[in-house]
Amino acid sequence: MMRRLVSLFAVVLALPVLASCKGSTSADLGSPLAMITLNARTKAGGYTTAPSANFYRAGSFVLSSAGSATDTCQTAPYPLTNYNTASVIGAGTGVVTTIKTALDTLKRATTVDGTYSGRLTGLSFTPGDTVNFSILGDLSGFPASTVFGKTAEAFTMSAANPPVAGQPLLLTWSPAAPLAAMIVSLRYNDGTGVPTVANAQILCDFVDDGAGTVPAALAARWAAGNITARSTLFQRLRTVVTRGSDATSFINVRSTFELPTPISP
Repeated sequence: MMRRLVSLFAVVLALPVLASCKGSTSADLGSPLAMITLNARTKAGGYTTAPSANFYRAGSFVLSSAGSATDTCQTAPYPLTNYNTASVIGAGTGVVTTIKTALDTLKRATTVDGTYSGRLTGLSFTPGDTVNFSILGDLSGFPASTVFGKTAEAFTMSAANPPVAGQPLLLTWSPAAPLAAMIVSLRYNDGTGVPTVANAQILCDFVDDGAGTVPAALAARWAAGNITARSTLFQRLRTVVTRGSDATSFINVRSTFELPTPISP
């Protein structure tokens, strides 16, 4: 049976990915896939990150690519649903993670998804640092491999206030970051369910050039929602898409920096 893994780009920590970025790579049935995620968190005037990794075997899947940002917005449920019917596999005794001189080893959990994670306090780092992952490997699972990439840089965002009726929502941020994407989630209540609870969102994936526009019709939906349910999340995304150490395996690393920024333990 053909197995399928649907990955959606992360807009919150609880969700692996967000559908709006459409870069994809398919593989033959049974290809090993590594999905590695890390997000910046604030701590004592600095930042930490606590990476996690999941390993699957799948016949078809989508790999996240920040380079495929489309400068478009769409409506979507909130929160998004992540559909994952791929087989969970192992990657050996751990994933050694290094950022500058900081080091941690991600260990496999006994949970059904077999997530590899490290200490809750994570690694101290400066957004924009290079991170290195050394997957120790499993002969019957994901092969021993190494991958590295640049973490998502910090940024500031212009105020996102409901625009005048009939006008688009103009967003600006700095600094721009070539080869990254800016993900925008405008959460609101669509008039159903509990009025004060967000159940819908406007999702935008912008090329990270410092400016993006939410069309007037979509901005109006967000503006019309109950003010208590209305919120925003902005996320800079950097990705790595590469093969593992053999011809059939793939690695997808997703690094994010969010506003508002989560607080580190």
